[in-house]
Amino acid sequence: MDLGALRQLALGRVNPAEYDALFQTEDNHWWFRGLWRDVAEALERFAPKRPGGLSWLDAGSGTGGLLARLSGRGGFRLAAGLELSADGVSLCRRRGLPSLLRGSVSSLPFASGSFDAITSIDVLCHREVGGDKALAEAARCLSPGGALILQVPAYQWLMSAHDRAVWSSHRFTRAEVRRQVEAAGLEIRLCVYRNSLLFPLAAGRRLLSRGDASGPDRSDVGPASRVVNIVGSSALAIESALRRVHVSAPFGLSVFCAAIRSAKP
Repeated sequence: MDLGALRQLALGRVNPAEYDALFQTEDNHWWFRGLWRDVAEALERFAPKRPGGLSWLDAGSGTGGLLARLSGRGGFRLAAGLELSADGVSLCRRRGLPSLLRGSVSSLPFASGSFDAITSIDVLCHREVGGDKALAEAARCLSPGGALILQVPAYQWLMSAHDRAVWSSHRFTRAEVRRQVEAAGLEIRLCVYRNSLLFPLAAGRRLLSRGDASGPDRSDVGPASRVVNIVGSSALAIESALRRVHVSAPFGLSVFCAAIRSAKP
């Protein structure tokens, strides 16, 4: 493991105070449930079909919500997680996730071609994560024809207290994501903005919150009311349905990308 990876292990990927909030919130929150559905659909659409099921790595598992939800559906002969933070690993293990390692996405401790699918959800945006190196490592560890499903937050001008609280250092445009993924040698199959219908409201809230510098930075992660869950879930469901017929907005709170490693030698 290189010096940068060791430094990441020492610091952790996310502010430790945010892990408990994430663990308590994500299973029942519209944002995460919609995200998990979209990741599952992308895996079904873009990942290769293998006899006996896929090998899947969730690179940057956080508190294990995505890994627990998708691995519980079956269809994987191996569903493994990698998480940098000891706090995150501990919470993942509380979910009973056995195939879990502590390590850096910038130096994956796996042989080349180990996985048919790799997910990277809101990881490349974090400080101490080298985006180009992490993408190169994901490309290395994908099998021929394997798929990378990636999400990052959108637009640097939306940097706010939320980003600082979760130790995020960069927000991306779709063009940036395309350039970096293609530079890693992967072939883009889908690259769109997500969470577009609620974008004006959420962006306005983020921009207005910049005027309040009192107190410590806090993330937006927290329980949502029943009404908010219904509205948010409905908006994401509409967007998902539109994407199935190749309709997407030219803006959104996140960039969502699916890419494959060429099966050609």
